[in-house]
Amino acid sequence: MTIPNTPVGIGISITVIALGSYLVGAIPFGFLIGKLHKGIDIRKHGSGNIGATNVTRVLGKGWGRLCFFLDFLKGAVPVIAASMLSDRESSQFVVEHLPEWLKMEACLPDPGGLLACVAAFAAVCGHIWPVYLNFKGGKGVSTAAGAILALNPLSLLSAGAVWVIVFFASRYVSLASIAAAVSIAVFCVVYKIAGLSNANPPEMILFFLLAALSVTKHASNIRRLREGTENKFERKKKVAPLSIAALQDKSAINAAVLGDGAWGTALALTLHANGHKVKVWGAFQENIDAVNREHENKKFLPGVPIPADLEFTADMESAVKDARLVVLATPSQYLRSVLQKFKPYLNPDTQIIVDIVKGIEVNSLLTMSELCRQELGPTHYVALSGPSHAEEVARRIPTLVVTACEDRDIAGYVQRIFMNEFFRVYTSYDVVGVELGGALKNIYAIAAGIVDGCGMGDNSKAAMMTRAIAEMSRLGKVLGGKKETFSGLSGVGDLIVTCTSKHSRNRFVGEELGKGRKLDEIIRSMNMVVAEGVKTCEAAYALSERWNVDTPLIHGIYAALHDGRDAREVVRELMTRKAKNEEE
Repeated sequence: MTIPNTPVGIGISITVIALGSYLVGAIPFGFLIGKLHKGIDIRKHGSGNIGATNVTRVLGKGWGRLCFFLDFLKGAVPVIAASMLSDRESSQFVVEHLPEWLKMEACLPDPGGLLACVAAFAAVCGHIWPVYLNFKGGKGVSTAAGAILALNPLSLLSAGAVWVIVFFASRYVSLASIAAAVSIAVFCVVYKIAGLSNANPPEMILFFLLAALSVTKHASNIRRLREGTENKFERKKKVAPLSIAALQDKSAINAAVLGDGAWGTALALTLHANGHKVKVWGAFQENIDAVNREHENKKFLPGVPIPADLEFTADMESAVKDARLVVLATPSQYLRSVLQKFKPYLNPDTQIIVDIVKGIEVNSLLTMSELCRQELGPTHYVALSGPSHAEEVARRIPTLVVTACEDRDIAGYVQRIFMNEFFRVYTSYDVVGVELGGALKNIYAIAAGIVDGCGMGDNSKAAMMTRAIAEMSRLGKVLGGKKETFSGLSGVGDLIVTCTSKHSRNRFVGEELGKGRKLDEIIRSMNMVVAEGVKTCEAAYALSERWNVDTPLIHGIYAALHDGRDAREVVRELMTRKAKNEEE
């Protein structure tokens, strides 16, 4: 077979190189490493990416380095191959060893050094949009680096120095990658002008295309960098283990509750009833003054008397100083800013963090434990959740909850600190499952409210709650929780109470939507009382899309909340979906 040096022959040559390079670049080494090493889909862990950075996070540095090397090679090899096939001497050697049916012109037509650039761009596109993984791959940084090394080593080495400087100055892999990608194009032009490089026009165009592609693929990272929610690549640290003696100590402790809302106030009262010295921090001085003056939190928990020695304060340092236990009780979307205020006073080796916040941060899609880890570093972290309306806990109505911690001794210690005759506490070691159960049930409570607001009956609500349990378990398991956790207090238990109770703010939002009111109007009427399910629905919707999990209820509620869809129309669409087996 001969490929002539004509426009048609050049087109064939470019097509062959582009297709072959794309297929090589599309080999998903990160995905394969996850499957072969741990039997996991790497896309369902960490950041959800198949690149070397995520492999490092999930599987460790050794596997991350291997992934980087293999991804680097699949960028370099196609460029080297294209260069050899367009060079008469080297291509002659290659062609001689091909099967007879593949014999072709020893030198592929290559106008202006175009083939190597086509190979580089196709290989990077293969990594970003791999045909083997339904065109969902990585960001292409390491594959681009391999291709550029084969084309212009000097520019790559200079950009590598930029990457190192930016990374170690910021600890952001994404920022370093963006800076390096842009600098490669700049270095290519500068070195060409300075006579240090013989880069041809296609090569310079390629580098600017790759820089633009890198910036585009990092759009979500750029947004998070602006918002201050991007993950830093920190060295793993450990906190000093709490002594067995300290965990077995039954004496009263100092505790701080960060958040003066209904739930924070109710748990402060519970700790106070157990003999502990408690301080409650709040962000609004006027409410703090009113509570200390009137001994009642009229804004968030009216009708419940507050003991005079249960102090409310707007001074963060005063609240957490000497506190053995710090309870996080602010709405999920404000927790990051509260953690940033708290961090200067944190003693990670001796303090226990008890998180009672039920939600997922919208911008970062982080659970509360992940958010705490990002802002505070390693801590002794415990999640507390379960069917527990503040209005009833504050009035000492029997309530059951669960505390989850990876350390069994700490879970037991927190259980003892909170537990009494009206507040029974169980322990769990599935932090992710307990957190997600408490967060996701708020979304389904909005659906329960819609059922009530539309005037539907018990059949409708029972059906919704049953399918909600299945959907919660399905999404929660993919996100790292244990399926059985969602059948417990933080899953089914919290779902039942939130979907049926008159105290539920989320059910109230849904009910008003079902009656035809607009979301903005409903939120304004609640006077700063937060319905967590509204924002959590945004996060859960994004997570279900990321992991390709079937969540029709979440999608339907999202449409009613954020797309302005009529609630009755959403219900009709849910009822007329394609028939399925109940186990699906």
